[in-house]
Amino acid sequence: MSDQFEDDRKEMQEIGVLYQQIVKEYGDQVNVVYADPRNLISIAVHMFSQVRHGRIGLLEVFKNLFWRARRGAVFMNGRWLNKYRQSNNELLKRIQQEMN
Repeated sequence: MSDQFEDDRKEMQEIGVLYQQIVKEYGDQVNVVYADPRNLISIAVHMFSQVRHGRIGLLEVFKNLFWRARRGAVFMNGRWLNKYRQSNNELLKRIQQEMN
């Protein structure tokens, strides 16, 4: 009998490792928020708070909500970082670039 959630678990473990690396590297400099991509309401609230703080525009919110909010998606200040399939190390480099 095959495990129908095997791929889901693998991806969740990979993103968990990334979150741990982010916290280890940046500590209190960043606030990591995990949102289940099926919970569009919580993602929308977070994205609209980014609009309120002037970090992204409304068009970005709708792009993020309807095309980018998926398992393994990484956003920083409302902006989608992993546009292409990237390794955790590549994502950490993008985060470093965004923080500078």
